[in-house]
Amino acid sequence: MKKQALIVAGGEVEACQLAEQARQVRAAGGILIAADRGLEALREQNLRPDAAVGDFDSVSEETLAFYTADAGIRFERHRPEKNESDTELAFSIAREAGVSEVRILGATGTRLDHVLANVHLLKEAFDLGMECCLLDRHNRIRLAAGRTVFRRTECPYPYISFVPLTMEVTHLRLTGFKYPLSDHHMVLGVECGHCISNELAAEEAVMEFAEGLVLAIESSD
Repeated sequence: MKKQALIVAGGEVEACQLAEQARQVRAAGGILIAADRGLEALREQNLRPDAAVGDFDSVSEETLAFYTADAGIRFERHRPEKNESDTELAFSIAREAGVSEVRILGATGTRLDHVLANVHLLKEAFDLGMECCLLDRHNRIRLAAGRTVFRRTECPYPYISFVPLTMEVTHLRLTGFKYPLSDHHMVLGVECGHCISNELAAEEAVMEFAEGLVLAIESSD
């Protein structure tokens, strides 16, 4: 079984999704990490993290006192003036723990700069050979390279979009989708809508390409 980590960051977190993701990760023997304001989301659900990290400038003194009283929780408090984002620091803890799969809640929200930085964390995880995804109530975002299989039983959302993360993605082929493609060449910033809002047309669909990196974004609406 893969060793998993759930990171709860400071963006939008849906209570039911947090409870379910925490249950799944705990059932698999994984770890729960709070990144700054993610600590507030955990307290609302009466969840205990294994570690908490950040400058905690967005966390109430009451919540900090509640969790720092637990000596079994690893706390890392950083100055606000730092090179890494709170989510990056949480990811580093997951990496040090030797996990092979990371799920991140609260990675999206109103701060688009933080959203884009969190998307780039997917590339860091990819380079380390780790599976990683960003989750919210409307989307699952993953980084794909080479060949990815999408199974209807494992896809939580009906729409799938493919967005290049590199300047070029060559020889893209989509099979088993409502809108198939064969030997398509994706260029960053050109024909942006060409691979948006696709859907599964079979129980199993495949995306494959020769070179590049692609964001696979599954969405509910």
